[in-house]
Amino acid sequence: MASSTTPTASFPNAEGTTSSFRQENGLGSHSRQKVGSNTLDPGPNSATAAASGNASNTSTSAADRRAELRNELLLGTIFMVYFGFRSGCLVVIPLCSKNLLSNTEHHADSSPLYNLPLGIWFFMDVILATPNAYLMRAYGRRFGFLLGGFGACVGSWVAFAALHFVKDPITAFVLLNVGVMIMAQVGMAEFVRFAASEACADPARKTMVVSRVIGFGACLSMIGPACASLSQKLADLAGGDELEGFSYFFLCTAALSLVVVAASAALRLPPMTSTDVLPAAPLCTVLKRPPVWSAIVAQVTVQFAMVAPMSGVPLVMTNSIPHLHPADIRVSGCIVLHVLCMFIPGFWTGAFITKLGEVPVMGAGLAIQAASLIVCLTGKNYEQFYTGLGLLGMGWNFAFVAGTLMIVASHTSAERAKVTSANETLRFLANGIGVILASALSWDTLCCVCLAMLLPAAGVLLQRSYRVVNRERALTEGTPLRN
Repeated sequence: MASSTTPTASFPNAEGTTSSFRQENGLGSHSRQKVGSNTLDPGPNSATAAASGNASNTSTSAADRRAELRNELLLGTIFMVYFGFRSGCLVVIPLCSKNLLSNTEHHADSSPLYNLPLGIWFFMDVILATPNAYLMRAYGRRFGFLLGGFGACVGSWVAFAALHFVKDPITAFVLLNVGVMIMAQVGMAEFVRFAASEACADPARKTMVVSRVIGFGACLSMIGPACASLSQKLADLAGGDELEGFSYFFLCTAALSLVVVAASAALRLPPMTSTDVLPAAPLCTVLKRPPVWSAIVAQVTVQFAMVAPMSGVPLVMTNSIPHLHPADIRVSGCIVLHVLCMFIPGFWTGAFITKLGEVPVMGAGLAIQAASLIVCLTGKNYEQFYTGLGLLGMGWNFAFVAGTLMIVASHTSAERAKVTSANETLRFLANGIGVILASALSWDTLCCVCLAMLLPAAGVLLQRSYRVVNRERALTEGTPLRN
C-alpha cells in the first residue's frame, strides 16, 4: 500500500528562527492515487501528459510574470502620481496659507498657522491609517487605491473653489483645510509598497520589485512642484493675483487624481488571503518582538528627519533669500531635486540590499541624512538648500526601502494588517509633528532636532547588527544565542 506524506514549508518567524507549518496539499501529478484497496499506476501516456503539463506550467509562468510586470508598472504609476501630488501641495499649501493669513498674522514671516493645513493632512493620515489597512484587507488593495484617487479629486475641487470663488480670506482658509482633509484619503497610496511585495510570487525578487516601485516615484513626481510654478505663470498671464495661481494648481491636482483612479481600475492584484495556519497574535504581543518594533522605530525616525526640513524649505527660502518670489522656479526646483533624489536611487537600492543586506544599506542612508542636515546648518543660500535637500532625499531612500523590507519580513501574513496599520499610523504621526515644528522652530533648531531624531534609528542598527553577529557566531561555533 502506498503512503503519502504532507510536505512542510519553512520560513523564518518574527524571532529569526525557523518554524515549520503543515500545509494541506492535494495529491500531485507524480503521486500514486489510491481508490479503495486498489492502487492506480500511471498509464502508458504518462510521459506525454507530463510533457503537456510542463508546457502548460511554462506558459502559466510566463503569463504570471507578465501579470506581475503589469501590476508593477501600475503600482509605480500610482506611487509616482501620489508623490507628485503631495510634493506640489508641500510647496503651495504653506505659501497659500501665508497669503490668506498675512493680515491676521501681521505679515509675519513664519507662523504655525501657515503649516496648519499640512499638519491637518498628516494627522488625518494618522486617523485613517488603521481603517484604511482593514478596509483594504476586507475589500482589497485595488478598492483602497480607487477610493484614495476619488478622495484626492474631490478635495482638490473643494480647494480650488475656496481659493477661486470665496472672497473672505478666513473662510477660504477654513475651506482649504476642509479640502485638505478630504485629500488626505490619497494616503492610501502609501500601501503601494506592501501591494508590490504581495503581488510578487517569487520571494527572491520581492526586494527588487519593492525597490523599483518606489523608484517609479522619481519618473514624473516633479510634476507637482512644476505645476506650482506653472500655475503662477498662468495667473500672471491672465492678469490674476498670486491666490488665483494657487487655485489653478488645485485644478492640476484634480487631473493627477484621475490618473490614480485610472491606474487603480486597471490593477489585477492577487487577493489578500492569509496562508498561515496559526491565527494572528494580539497587536501588543506582535509589537514586543524586536524585529517588529525595531523596524517601526527606524522608519518613524527616518521619516521625521526627512519630512520636517522638506516641509520647512519653501517658507525658509522665501524668507531668507532676498527678492525670491514664491512662484520662482528656484523654490519649486529645490523640492523637485529633493523628490528626484528620494526616488531615483530606488532603481538600485534593491540590488544593494540583495548584495549587502538591509542593515548596511540603512546605515548608509542614516549617514547620508546626517550629512545633509549638517550641510543645511552651514548656511541659507541656494547651494546649502539644494545640496542639503538632495542628500536628504537620497539618504531617505536607502533607509526607507531597507526599513520597508525589514517590516515585511518581521511578521506573518495574518498579522500584516495590524503591523502595517501601526507602522503607518506612527509614521504619519511623525509627519504631522514634523510639519508643525517646521514652522514653529527656526531652521537651525529644526535641523538639530532632526539630527537628534536619527539617534534612535542608529540604535536600532546597532541592535540588529549585534543580533546578526550573534546568530552567525552561534551557527559557526555551536554556542547558544544571546539576546
